[in-house]
Amino acid sequence: MTTTRSEFLTVDRDYGPEEFKEKGSRFISFLFPVKTRQEAESAVAGLWKKFHDATHVCYAFRLGEGSERYFRYNDDGEPGGTAGRPIYDEIRSKDYYNVLAAVVRYYGGTKLGTGGLVRAYGKGARMILDLSLPVTVQVKRDVMVAFPYDFTGDMMYIVNHFSLEIVSQEYSPDGANMGLAVPVGILDDVARMVTEKSFGKYSLQLDNK
Repeated sequence: MTTTRSEFLTVDRDYGPEEFKEKGSRFISFLFPVKTRQEAESAVAGLWKKFHDATHVCYAFRLGEGSERYFRYNDDGEPGGTAGRPIYDEIRSKDYYNVLAAVVRYYGGTKLGTGGLVRAYGKGARMILDLSLPVTVQVKRDVMVAFPYDFTGDMMYIVNHFSLEIVSQEYSPDGANMGLAVPVGILDDVARMVTEKSFGKYSLQLDNK
């Protein structure tokens, strides 16, 4: 019942706009907390609506809780690898998860070349990321514990001792089925206490729903 990382870094609010100019082109940067692809795509759509006359809206997002579950980057018509990938690399350099960084460009009439674009989009992402305040989030696992009613006092002692979050409770004539969100860093300790208090009768079960 262990994982390689017990916490990760993210942000808990939007950042931006931050703007700079490069050879006449305007670059405007934003950073958003997102937890799903749908949230990320909605944020990008919002930028396109707000900056409907922009030349490009390039972005990258990275999802996961201490390990990369999904990522995507988009050059939005810029030469391949010159926009989305540099933004994504800056997110990785911060070791952020569940974030979207986007850089809006208004073309200024002078081409920057592939190297210039990589530097400009990387700079835009780095500017907004450097302004952000990282938030540390504990990685949690959902577990279930089934027990008879006479074990309720012991179970609540364990919940309070570790300050655990109860996410569900179901009752039947035989007893209770309690769902808990347990930080992975103390998962083994919680499991051990449940086993010890119940003299091996009850145990944590990972909720794989």
